[in-house]
Amino acid sequence: MGLVSSKDWSAFTPSPAGVRLNWLRDRDALVISKTRAGFDRASVDVISGVLREIEGGAHPSLKFLVFDFAEGGAEATRAPEGFSDMVSANAELIVDTPVITIAWARSLMNGLDFDFAMNCSALVAETGARFSFAGEPFDLFGLYAALGRRIGFAKAERLVESERLLSAVEARDLMLVKDVVPEQAAFEGILAYLTQFERRYNASHAIFRAQRMAEPPIDRRPVDMVDRG
Repeated sequence: MGLVSSKDWSAFTPSPAGVRLNWLRDRDALVISKTRAGFDRASVDVISGVLREIEGGAHPSLKFLVFDFAEGGAEATRAPEGFSDMVSANAELIVDTPVITIAWARSLMNGLDFDFAMNCSALVAETGARFSFAGEPFDLFGLYAALGRRIGFAKAERLVESERLLSAVEARDLMLVKDVVPEQAAFEGILAYLTQFERRYNASHAIFRAQRMAEPPIDRRPVDMVDRG
């Protein structure tokens, strides 16, 4: 299957962070599997380090960076230090590099996981994935802002207030999810998807890049820190 570990990233794979890195070299892809739901400072540090390496041109052949949300159902919604910078760096990767970022949803997506996924170039969901907007609104401002951009703020408000749990198909119909794919073990589904996606890589990268350049960055500062001029 072309799956090998990368010694280059060994410094960024401490088990306490709940993050595991694997290369799919036949697909020019790096998979970052989150083995725990949500984000803490350790996982932010690991992923931020990977993003800096890619931004710095350490892996020029890389085409796809896949965030595999292997575990879902995050409990905490308050962002740890560095989370906002990490989300911004990930969102901007499509502008400055040849890398397309893909969030891969397997189960329940909520909280900071859902926030981060909405700021990837594309969100792909397995059939068993579910999506929730529940949580402290001030903590989930970034998620709500990304949702509003995608479907309009009036519709976003109604959706959040309804407290609905969206299925993968419902999320796709709302254009939150790009594609829905069958559930498969390990990296089989990701490999199959990238095999198809690779054929339209150039067009997809150009479209995702244009989309990102047309959207201003989300201001995630707390209300009491915003300059009211």
